[in-house]
Amino acid sequence: MQSDLDRLMTERNLDAIVVEGPDGLGSANPAFNYFVRGAHLTGLVIKKRNEPAMLIHSDWEVLQAQETGLVCVSSSRWNLRDIAARIPDRLAARVELRRQMYTDLGISGRIGLYGTVQTGPFLALLRGLEASMPGVTFVAEFDKDLISAARLTKDAHEVAVMREVGRKTCEVVQAAVDYITSGYADGAYVIDPTTKRQMTIGDVRAVIDRELAARGMVGEGTIFAQGRDAGLPHARGEDSMALQRGQAIVFDIFPKDASGYYHDMTRTFAIDYATPELQAAYDHVMGAFNEVVQEFELGAPTKPYQTMVCDYFEQRGHETIGKKYPIEEGYVHSLGHGLGLEVHEDFGFPSLADRGDVLVPGAVFSVEPGLYYPSKGYGVRIEDTYWCRSDGMFESLTDFPKDLVLTLKGTRN
Repeated sequence: MQSDLDRLMTERNLDAIVVEGPDGLGSANPAFNYFVRGAHLTGLVIKKRNEPAMLIHSDWEVLQAQETGLVCVSSSRWNLRDIAARIPDRLAARVELRRQMYTDLGISGRIGLYGTVQTGPFLALLRGLEASMPGVTFVAEFDKDLISAARLTKDAHEVAVMREVGRKTCEVVQAAVDYITSGYADGAYVIDPTTKRQMTIGDVRAVIDRELAARGMVGEGTIFAQGRDAGLPHARGEDSMALQRGQAIVFDIFPKDASGYYHDMTRTFAIDYATPELQAAYDHVMGAFNEVVQEFELGAPTKPYQTMVCDYFEQRGHETIGKKYPIEEGYVHSLGHGLGLEVHEDFGFPSLADRGDVLVPGAVFSVEPGLYYPSKGYGVRIEDTYWCRSDGMFESLTDFPKDLVLTLKGTRN
């Protein structure tokens, strides 16, 4: 949470942090968006330890800046035109602009760096600043950086936003299900009752995109994969492929709204019926899902939950990443990941090295066991987004059924 920033800065011996936001799209820059809450702004955020965060902003965006609730400082306080007139070299002028900014705002000592940047130009800027400001040491954190550590635990506002994104995501999935089940069977295929043509993955994807847009959300790489493609965890599905009765369909959707916060959910469907083999695999995935979420405990390390799922699947005859690596079929990935301003945040249930993650109050994460058999023409994954509440209870933010079979309701006219 943002209320943890000063504590984290003290623990890491940081005198200030600078969060770059040069792209002007806060939602595309998670660390910057963490402070500006979805506002479309240029500029940067600077925070000294035990002082409020400051937003350095353009005068053109003063109203958006004020809405963030941050301490607003206009970038026109430092006159780039005058600096450029004295210093014709563009890089040297930018270095001088930033030097003046840091000096005027009292930024010195150990400074943590965050945000999305173009690495080459930014590295050149840093080298120039280091040469011109001997009292400054820039600190770059590789693993579990300060902003990621703060973002791990969501406050009440963030959870409310994520709950709403989850609600809208479930509505989108329901709309897709309603469209599919409106069709009728024609042998192995599903017929769209309006066009009288075979319903395709592209048709379903068009419904998904339309329903997302109607709710102010954007889907990035939504997965709707059938048959063999369902057995490849990140195969998106072929738009031209006709929907077939009895085939496994993995539907993984992870949209965000204007706030920049994501939801992540997956359902596996079979239209009209499931083969015995697919049903058995589905039952195993659901069994693993239910077992692990019932065992969640506040303060527990996450690695044992991945081991628990591996053991569960191995006992039922499936190979897993816990015993075999690399692995192409069976249970091939980890149990879940952190979620928030990125669809994969710096938290998880590791399948390989244990990074020390622990279930803490405020954490929001996915739970997504799965089994994948492309050689057999199917895959299964079930995923909800969970929140660890302050009372130590674990709540799913994905309010949607987990039924495998979708029964066609349409009739041939």
